[in-house]
Amino acid sequence: MGLNDFAVSVTEQPERAVVCVCGDLDYETCPQLLRVVDMLVLPDRILVLDLARVTFIGTCALHVLLALRARAIEEEWTLDLAGAPEQAQHVFDLTATRHLFTLIPALAPARP
Repeated sequence: MGLNDFAVSVTEQPERAVVCVCGDLDYETCPQLLRVVDMLVLPDRILVLDLARVTFIGTCALHVLLALRARAIEEEWTLDLAGAPEQAQHVFDLTATRHLFTLIPALAPARP
Protein backbone atom coordinates (compact mmCIF):
# COMPACT_ATOMS: atom_id res chain seq x y z
CA MET A 1 0.00 0.00 0.00
CA GLY A 2 1.52 3.34 -0.99
CA LEU A 3 0.97 6.99 -0.32
CA ASN A 4 -1.87 7.06 -2.86
CA ASP A 5 -3.76 4.47 -0.78
CA PHE A 6 -3.50 6.51 2.42
CA ALA A 7 -6.47 8.55 3.62
CA VAL A 8 -7.38 10.61 6.66
CA SER A 9 -10.88 11.86 7.39
CA VAL A 10 -12.23 13.95 10.26
CA THR A 11 -15.60 13.92 11.97
CA GLU A 12 -16.08 16.86 14.33
CA GLN A 13 -18.41 16.72 17.29
CA PRO A 14 -18.66 19.27 20.12
CA GLU A 15 -16.85 17.10 22.67
CA ARG A 16 -14.51 15.21 20.37
CA ALA A 17 -12.86 14.98 16.99
CA VAL A 18 -12.56 11.59 15.34
CA VAL A 19 -9.69 11.21 12.89
CA CYS A 20 -10.02 8.03 10.83
CA VAL A 21 -6.76 6.77 9.36
CA CYS A 22 -6.71 4.28 6.48
CA GLY A 23 -3.63 2.59 5.01
CA ASP A 24 0.00 2.46 6.08
CA LEU A 25 1.02 4.87 8.84
CA ASP A 26 4.71 5.34 8.18
CA TYR A 27 7.45 7.84 7.30
CA GLU A 28 5.68 8.94 4.11
CA THR A 29 2.18 9.31 5.56
CA CYS A 30 2.73 10.58 9.12
CA PRO A 31 3.18 14.21 7.97
CA GLN A 32 -0.27 14.10 6.38
CA LEU A 33 -1.80 12.87 9.64
CA LEU A 34 -0.02 15.61 11.58
CA ARG A 35 -1.26 18.30 9.18
CA VAL A 36 -4.84 17.16 9.80
CA VAL A 37 -4.43 17.03 13.59
CA ASP A 38 -2.72 20.44 13.62
CA MET A 39 -5.85 22.01 12.08
CA LEU A 40 -8.07 20.84 14.95
CA VAL A 41 -8.93 22.85 18.05
CA LEU A 42 -8.39 20.30 20.80
CA PRO A 43 -8.11 21.85 24.29
CA ASP A 44 -10.79 20.40 26.61
CA ARG A 45 -11.81 17.89 23.92
CA ILE A 46 -11.07 14.28 23.03
CA LEU A 47 -9.10 13.35 19.93
CA VAL A 48 -10.00 9.84 18.85
CA LEU A 49 -7.58 8.38 16.34
CA ASP A 50 -9.51 5.59 14.64
CA LEU A 51 -6.80 3.12 13.65
CA ALA A 52 -9.06 0.21 12.72
CA ARG A 53 -8.20 0.54 9.01
CA VAL A 54 -4.47 1.04 9.47
CA THR A 55 -2.62 -1.71 7.61
CA PHE A 56 0.88 -1.01 8.95
CA ILE A 57 2.34 1.11 11.72
CA GLY A 58 5.99 2.04 11.47
CA THR A 59 8.42 3.52 13.97
CA CYS A 60 7.70 7.01 12.67
CA ALA A 61 4.03 6.45 13.54
CA LEU A 62 4.97 5.43 17.07
CA HIS A 63 7.02 8.61 17.39
CA VAL A 64 4.04 10.66 16.17
CA LEU A 65 1.66 8.95 18.62
CA LEU A 66 4.04 9.60 21.50
CA ALA A 67 4.38 13.25 20.44
CA LEU A 68 0.59 13.58 20.26
CA ARG A 69 0.32 12.08 23.75
CA ALA A 70 2.82 14.63 25.09
CA ARG A 71 0.99 17.43 23.32
CA ALA A 72 -2.34 16.26 24.75
CA ILE A 73 -0.93 16.41 28.27
CA GLU A 74 0.60 19.85 27.70
CA GLU A 75 -2.47 21.35 25.98
CA GLU A 76 -5.03 19.61 28.21
CA TRP A 77 -6.90 17.39 25.80
CA THR A 78 -7.41 13.64 25.67
CA LEU A 79 -5.99 11.19 23.14
CA ASP A 80 -7.79 7.88 22.58
CA LEU A 81 -6.66 5.24 20.08
CA ALA A 82 -9.65 3.33 18.70
CA GLY A 83 -9.49 -0.09 17.10
CA ALA A 84 -5.70 -0.35 17.10
CA PRO A 85 -4.87 -3.34 14.89
CA GLU A 86 -2.92 -6.29 16.25
CA GLN A 87 0.28 -5.18 14.52
CA ALA A 88 0.09 -1.76 16.20
CA GLN A 89 -0.53 -3.35 19.59
CA HIS A 90 2.49 -5.60 18.98
CA VAL A 91 4.61 -2.49 18.35
CA PHE A 92 3.31 -0.98 21.61
CA ASP A 93 4.21 -4.18 23.46
CA LEU A 94 7.69 -4.46 21.91
CA THR A 95 8.48 -0.87 22.82
CA ALA A 96 6.84 -1.05 26.26
CA THR A 97 4.56 1.88 25.38
CA ARG A 98 1.12 0.25 25.52
CA HIS A 99 0.51 1.61 29.03
CA LEU A 100 1.04 5.17 27.75
CA PHE A 101 -2.02 5.07 25.50
CA THR A 102 -5.74 4.80 26.09
CA LEU A 103 -6.82 2.00 23.76
CA ILE A 104 -10.55 1.78 23.11
CA PRO A 105 -12.57 -0.65 20.96
CA ALA A 106 -13.14 0.07 17.29
CA LEU A 107 -15.80 2.65 16.63
CA ALA A 108 -19.12 1.64 15.12
CA PRO A 109 -19.24 2.43 11.39
CA ALA A 110 -21.02 5.65 10.51
CA ARG A 111 -24.54 5.28 9.26
CA PRO A 112 -25.20 6.41 5.68
